[in-house]
Amino acid sequence: MGAYDVCVIGSGLVGASTANALVREGAGRVLLLDRGNAGGGDSALTFGMVRRHYTNPVLIQLSMAGTEILAHWDEEVGVGSSAYVPTGYLLPVPERLVDACRTNVERQQGFGLETQLLTPSEIHEVEPLLSLEGVAAAAYEPHGGVCDSRLMIDSWLLDALGRGLELRQHAPVAAITFDGDRATGVQLADGERIEAGQVVVATGGWSPEVLAGIWEVPFNLVRIQVAVLRLPPGQVAPAAVTSDAVSNVVVRSAAGRDIWVVAYQADTPTISVRDDCQLPLLDGYESAIRGPLEERFPTLAGAPLVGGWGGAYDATPDWHPLVGQVPGTENLWICAGWSGHGLKSTPAIGRVMASLVTGQTPTIDVSDLAPDRFARGFENPCAYGPGARA
Repeated sequence: MGAYDVCVIGSGLVGASTANALVREGAGRVLLLDRGNAGGGDSALTFGMVRRHYTNPVLIQLSMAGTEILAHWDEEVGVGSSAYVPTGYLLPVPERLVDACRTNVERQQGFGLETQLLTPSEIHEVEPLLSLEGVAAAAYEPHGGVCDSRLMIDSWLLDALGRGLELRQHAPVAAITFDGDRATGVQLADGERIEAGQVVVATGGWSPEVLAGIWEVPFNLVRIQVAVLRLPPGQVAPAAVTSDAVSNVVVRSAAGRDIWVVAYQADTPTISVRDDCQLPLLDGYESAIRGPLEERFPTLAGAPLVGGWGGAYDATPDWHPLVGQVPGTENLWICAGWSGHGLKSTPAIGRVMASLVTGQTPTIDVSDLAPDRFARGFENPCAYGPGARA
């Protein structure tokens, strides 16, 4: 069969976006591998929120560039849809976080983002259902919103397959092969060896297994759960996607009369191996969402629970992703550790990864996301403390 120029492991959001960008860049023969169905990992479990409210320039720029692609999918990808809907994004904060929120908003405005800090009276103009108890201000992005990860993955893959991408599903990787420190390809679980000039690990929470014995991936797996509630007929649904930094509840409207609800819990369980994370909601999660929902959206709090799911954040120490060459190796790359907020950045990070792999300079400087940064004593600051809000 001959060698591939690039082998990408993992066909979720990051892997599909990277593979698409590589074939568009003319990177040669590109192979995309997945141990199961394409897009069947945590990328299929995302909350679907689009926002650009971040502390650091690198994530601001990646999320802004990614959202531009989501909003102009027909021109940028040309196949399928991102299902991007600009509902608006709202981040209510308590008094103790107002200065940090204002600084973030001003930094984002410096990059050209349309965003503002709202007073409590202005918040109700954006989201009338919101209770203002404990809320001192809120960051607001009118072009924040929602998108559909499954449609994005399918669209990237359809486009890339038409451009020569080779996709192999149900092809689990058992090992990455080396000549000295230089990656030379992969060996599949059935013993087949595949040669490749460059190898990209885009396997999210499964990356520690893929890189076992090569590099200790610096992240923990933190369980995250999404509850689905169904509003009664006639009940007004929330307008904006809201991530409340006071009660730590996150709410968005979904299909029909459904809303999706996440509660950030202080005692969220960690997971040792990604496959140990069960899909159904854990016992007690419904009660965990009811209190914060009553505090922030009292008219929604009584809606019955009709479903939900659990997944895992691959959370690094600074809740920023690992993007770049795997330390101590050559021709081996990683893009993982997105810590729960990679969705809207994946259209841009795929192009960044394609540039890195092909020896070009990316249009966005991602050096602050280098995988060896923790070993060098560097961590990205988070205005609201370590967590998915970053």
